[in-house]
Amino acid sequence: MVSPEEYGMSFHWKSEDSDMTEENVSAKMDKTKQKESDAVERTGEPEDLRQLLMKAGETDNYEDKLRLYDKALVLDPLYLDAWIQKGFALDRMGKSTEALACYDKALEIDPENLGIRCLKGFAFNNLKEFEKSIDSYDEVLKIKPDDVFSLYQKGSALESLGRYGEAMQCYDKALEIDPTDVLIREKKLRLLEIIYKKGTLEDSPDSGFN
Repeated sequence: MVSPEEYGMSFHWKSEDSDMTEENVSAKMDKTKQKESDAVERTGEPEDLRQLLMKAGETDNYEDKLRLYDKALVLDPLYLDAWIQKGFALDRMGKSTEALACYDKALEIDPENLGIRCLKGFAFNNLKEFEKSIDSYDEVLKIKPDDVFSLYQKGSALESLGRYGEAMQCYDKALEIDPTDVLIREKKLRLLEIIYKKGTLEDSPDSGFN
């Protein structure tokens, strides 16, 4: 199985080179392609599989991407990257439920891949299933409690649920880890403005926040 490190994923992503969005996760994956290709050469992965994913990466048409991913998966039903990229394409098409099925299949192949769990968090968020989104980021944070990216995304999901105190705690913890992160600091300030305008957190489950 491919470990997160071998797959080239990095889970401590800073805002200076990202907007902390779903596209950023995909971009981080894209940056690992050369490393992944080198590993493929060593393992003897067929050239046609690589070519299919390369073609998929060259087109902006998501339907065409899906056809290419499906062709790759016919050739190799356990092709991890094809499942991940198919899930990402489906999520971008608004088919987040189908995307989650792809991510679950990918996790069957590589249960330790934290990047896939982050992508699941995005898909749940797109479905407005914020509790499940939070659960996905918690799975990452159990393994990497200092992962700024997951703390940020968890905080955003908590905000969507009106759980402002818990969201603030996520932002504070992220800033303790990386006090230079401008995006998270701005997010925290915007949340403070919301709290002050409300004047209370009584309608929030974490109303004890100070």
